[in-house]
Amino acid sequence: MRITEKIFNFNKGHYPKIPEGCKNANSTKAKNEYLLKLNELFPECDVGFLREKLCSVDQNHLQQVIDRLLTMDKSGDKGGYPRRVNQFIIEPWELVRSQSYRKAVRYRLYNDFPETWRSTIKAILAENNFDYRKSFEKLKDLTTNNWWNSIFSIFRRKLYKEMENPELLEEIQKLQYVKLEEQSKADHEIAKQVNFSEYTNNDQLITCGCCYGDFPFEDLTCCSEGHLFCKDCINHLVQEGLFGQGSLRGKQINCIEQAGCDGYFTDDQLKSTLLPDVFKNYLDSLVEHSLKQSNLSLVQCPFCNYCEVDDNDLFLTFKQFRIPKSSKSFILLASLPVAILPLFTSFESIFSIFTALNVVIILILPQIVWNVMGVYPLKAWVSELDNIVKRVKRRRRGNVFKCQNPECRKTSCLLCSRESKPFHKCYEREQDSLRLFVEKAMADAVKRTCPKCHISFTKADGCNKMTCRCGYVMCYLCRKDLRQESYAHFCDHFRPIPGQKCKKCNKCDLYKTEDEEKVIKEAATKARNEFLKSHPEARGVNLLENNVIGPVTNEDDNYYRETFEKAVEKVVDYLLP
Repeated sequence: MRITEKIFNFNKGHYPKIPEGCKNANSTKAKNEYLLKLNELFPECDVGFLREKLCSVDQNHLQQVIDRLLTMDKSGDKGGYPRRVNQFIIEPWELVRSQSYRKAVRYRLYNDFPETWRSTIKAILAENNFDYRKSFEKLKDLTTNNWWNSIFSIFRRKLYKEMENPELLEEIQKLQYVKLEEQSKADHEIAKQVNFSEYTNNDQLITCGCCYGDFPFEDLTCCSEGHLFCKDCINHLVQEGLFGQGSLRGKQINCIEQAGCDGYFTDDQLKSTLLPDVFKNYLDSLVEHSLKQSNLSLVQCPFCNYCEVDDNDLFLTFKQFRIPKSSKSFILLASLPVAILPLFTSFESIFSIFTALNVVIILILPQIVWNVMGVYPLKAWVSELDNIVKRVKRRRRGNVFKCQNPECRKTSCLLCSRESKPFHKCYEREQDSLRLFVEKAMADAVKRTCPKCHISFTKADGCNKMTCRCGYVMCYLCRKDLRQESYAHFCDHFRPIPGQKCKKCNKCDLYKTEDEEKVIKEAATKARNEFLKSHPEARGVNLLENNVIGPVTNEDDNYYRETFEKAVEKVVDYLLP
C-alpha cells in the first residue's frame, strides 16, 4: 500500500515499465527497445555513447540515461555528448549484442583467422561492438600473411566448434549475397564484351540515329515509332534537359530523329535506359510540374518532393478584394460580427436579438453593396482575417510536418524548413556539433579498447606495452595480449638508425608508433568533409542565426492591436470546423 501510494501520489502514476514482449528489463531485447526510444529522444547523439550509458545501468534505464544526457547538455558546452551525422538512424551492428551472438562471432573469427592472436581478435571485436562484418574487414586489413605465421599457426591455434546463431547466420548470408552480386556484375560486363565481339565479327552492329556510332541491339533504345538511339545519347539528352538548360523538366521526352518524328520515349523505356538517379529526377520533375499546374497552395517536405495541400489557405491572394474561395469562408466572414458582438454587449437587456440582427445588417449589407459597385473597403480586413485564420490553423496542426514518402519519412519544421526532432529549436547553430563530431573522430583514430573491461584509452607517452587499470596488458600496435609474453613480444635487434624497420624479424617495435599527428589530421579532415556534406548549411557562418528584430514602437497601439487579434483568434477558432 505504501508503494502504491508513493507511485500514484508522488510519481503521478509514472513508473519504469518493462518493454512489451520482454521478461527481464536487463535482457538484450529490452535494452535494444530502450536504445530505440533514446534514439527518438536524442537523434543526434552518438549511438555508441547511448549504448554505453544504457549498459552501465541495471534499473530504471530510460530515466537514468535521460537525466545524464540532459545534465551533460546543460552543463558546459551545449550538446556535451558526442554527435553523429545520420540522425534517427541506427544500423543493425550498433544494437546491443547478446552473449550468444558474441561467443558465436568470436569462435567464427578464431577459425577465419587462425594465424591471428586471440587477444587481437578480442580487441578488434571490442572496438567494433562485436559485429562480424566490421571485425572481419578490420582483421583482414590488419593481418599480415607471412611464412613465419603460416608455419606456427597450426601449433598455437586449434579449430573451434562454431556455434549456431540465427543472427550471425543471417549476416553471413548477406555477405555471401553481396559477393554474388559483385560477381554477377563482373559476369555481366564480360557478357557484354563477348556480345559486342560477336556482333562485330558477324557485321551486325546497328548505327545510332544521333551519334552515328555502331552498337549491339542490347545497347540501343527506340522511340514509339521505332527509331533507334544508343543509351549514352539518351542519357546525355535527359541530363542536359534536367540539370543544364532545364528545357525537359516536367515534359515528355520526344524522339530526336533529325528527319523529324512524332514519337516519344515511354517511361518503361526510360527506366531501362537512364541512370537510376537521372530517371528519379525526371519523375520528380513531372510531379513538380503537375503540382504547379494545379494552382494549389502546398506544403512541401524540404528533403524531397513530397507535398500536401495547405488547408490554411482559405482565401484567395488579393490583388483586389474578391469574395472568398468557398461558401464556408464567406459564412465565416459574415459570422464574425455576430460572434464579436457579445464581446461589446455585457447586458442582454441593452440589445435585443432584433437589435443585434440590425447591427449585423448595418455592418455587412453596405460592404456587399460597395463590392458590387467596385469599392473595396474590407480589403485590409480580409487580409488580416486571412492571416489570423492561418495562425489558428497552424496552431491546430502544429509546426511539424511528417513526410509520407517511403524513401524519406523525415519530420521537418514548417518554420525553419529543417528536420524536426525532440527539443528542436529553429535556426540552432551547428558549429558546436561540427566541433564535437570532429573531435570524436580524432579521438577514435588513436584510441584503443581493452577487451576485458571495455575501457577506451590512448597512449600519451612511453613504450607500446600498454597496461590497463584492470590488469590487462596489450600491445599498442597489434593489440596482442602480453600478460605472459611481456617485453619478449617486441623486437630487440640493434639498428644503426633508430626507428628503422628491422630486417631480421617481424616483431613489433617497442617505441615506434604510427604517425599519430598524420592519422589525427586525416581523420579530422574526413570527419569535417563528411559533416559538411550532410549539413551544407553549416558552411556559412551566420546562416543559422535568427533575424534580429528591432525595438518596438507605439507600445500602446501594439497592445490594443494584439488584444483585438487575440479576441478575433478565439472567435475564428470557435467558428472554424
